[in-house]
Amino acid sequence: MTENTFNNNSCEILYSLIQTRLSEVQMDWMETVMLFENDELFFQNFGLIPRMIPSYSPDWSPSEKIILEQMYPGLTSGQWNLQQFCRCLLIVLIPEDQNIAIIKKLIQSADINELICIYKGIFFLENACEFVPLVEDGIRTNITSVYDSIALSNPFAAKYLPLNSWNHLVLKALFMGRPLYQITNLDLRKNEKLAFIATDYINERWSAGRTVSPEIWRLMDGFVNKEVTACLLKVIEFGDQLSKHAAIMVLRENGSNTCNNILRPINTTLWNYIGEQYYIQNK
Repeated sequence: MTENTFNNNSCEILYSLIQTRLSEVQMDWMETVMLFENDELFFQNFGLIPRMIPSYSPDWSPSEKIILEQMYPGLTSGQWNLQQFCRCLLIVLIPEDQNIAIIKKLIQSADINELICIYKGIFFLENACEFVPLVEDGIRTNITSVYDSIALSNPFAAKYLPLNSWNHLVLKALFMGRPLYQITNLDLRKNEKLAFIATDYINERWSAGRTVSPEIWRLMDGFVNKEVTACLLKVIEFGDQLSKHAAIMVLRENGSNTCNNILRPINTTLWNYIGEQYYIQNK
């Protein structure tokens, strides 16, 4: 492993963010652990972060929010703490030609908090697109907090995952009861295949006498056919208030009952409100 330098914009922003939040003693220590010379020192320093760095979540100034959201959409609405930022800085400092092998090895022995940080941090890397197989493996987890670190408030999935993996991530969010409205850029990657798979999921749930999240109708917006229309009309007649609201929105915005509306802007504010209210009710 070679000497580390600030080789991308993410690294500079992370360093600046950390520098303004840590005490002088903490920052001096952080400067020393940034100078790892081999794999073993990296693993050691990565593990030592919680001993020296506080775990509180920073507040953001308006200017910081703009910079951070440009770099990492969803970051300021995610649950980040200083330890995670410090660990991500170490990850970004790994030479690009070595980071895949090192991060794979790190995942093999990582605890839950470390896994969360790794999956949240991959998007910062210049070669993030090369980590798709690793993230696809991560999606298979049954640990909710680890899954959330990939699926929620993280732009990696929407930007890099292929269609089937993206659809799997969204459907798993439904199975796990996770909030769809927190999936970054969900609406940009809605697709016909996902809408029809979700329709099958709805019918299976209904056949078993179970309900579905009102957020699921967001996936139908732009892909309304006769089968989806029948489901929406059923929701309007028998569903709860949030589900009725969602169904009416989809029918109103897809009045032609065709699957050609995907490029039409949707009301994200109303959809996010439905998601927020649903998860408040179910806490």
